[in-house]
Amino acid sequence: MLSVVIVNYHSTPWLTKLFASVEQLYASENIEWIIVNNASNPDDQQTLQQQFPFINWLEMGYNAGFARACNKGIAASKGDAVLLLNPDTYFTDNSLVACYNNLMTSKAIASGVQLYTPDGLPQYSASHFMRGGLNYLLKIPIWGSILKNMGSSAHITKPSLDKAVGTQQVGWISGAFLMVKKEAIDKAGRLDDSFFLYGEEVEWCYRLGKIGTLELYGNLSVVHLEGVNISNASGSEVNDYNYLYDKKGLQLMVSNHLLVRKVYGIHWCLFHYFNFMWGAIICLIANPFNQKKNALRFMANCLRLTTWMPAILLNIKKLYKVL
Repeated sequence: MLSVVIVNYHSTPWLTKLFASVEQLYASENIEWIIVNNASNPDDQQTLQQQFPFINWLEMGYNAGFARACNKGIAASKGDAVLLLNPDTYFTDNSLVACYNNLMTSKAIASGVQLYTPDGLPQYSASHFMRGGLNYLLKIPIWGSILKNMGSSAHITKPSLDKAVGTQQVGWISGAFLMVKKEAIDKAGRLDDSFFLYGEEVEWCYRLGKIGTLELYGNLSVVHLEGVNISNASGSEVNDYNYLYDKKGLQLMVSNHLLVRKVYGIHWCLFHYFNFMWGAIICLIANPFNQKKNALRFMANCLRLTTWMPAILLNIKKLYKVL
């Protein structure tokens, strides 16, 4: 049996669309559907369970973030594989069951499918690990573009997959659709609950990769409204994963530094931090006067990041929550 864990935080409109597709395509399948509620609207449970009675509902009691909520769902799951699924997804074909059947007959321990926008454009669904997590520096305004051009000149291959072809072995899989065998979870452990949002699935895949292989099935797919749910819930100004000028951007910066610290070590983490500070200075100098507002906001986020760095560098166990 497959257990599907979905974290809810003000996601009812998207969950309604998701479960409508589930009801249409998978009503007869042996699938356990678990929603972990992160202190969302009290009426959400009644609204959803009345319409979709097959849903199992778990309460966190507070906004615990993605990792802790997923771990609660995993602990309650009964399947021999667990799927972490974003609420802002929906299905158009039999890819869910096909992915489960492929994984359970494969030597791989985890798998994912190709993510698409509603317009049919591929989203990057998985990636390889890059030395020192250097690809995370490309998010820095202006300085990141300079680094990207330097990498292109040096013919450095980017780690992310624009679109999977067939079955491809990967380093990590997007948490929007990440299926893992339960026996692998028992060996590698659950998600690191120090992460509030962003980076948790990458760190988890890093540990999973130490005990087996991870695969992406390019011939299977799910529609993903990338970032819509997070931007709505966090009050972010724009629906852009790499937008670093607001509170959501600060959360991304904190989580990515925590990820680099845990996966690559303290020296690489410091290297990232100094690059962000240098990038903030360049951003202030290089931006024209009419764009100084965002430059100042990015600098402010970098200064706020500084207050988080001692705990990150010391790898102190706590919830790194900004939002």
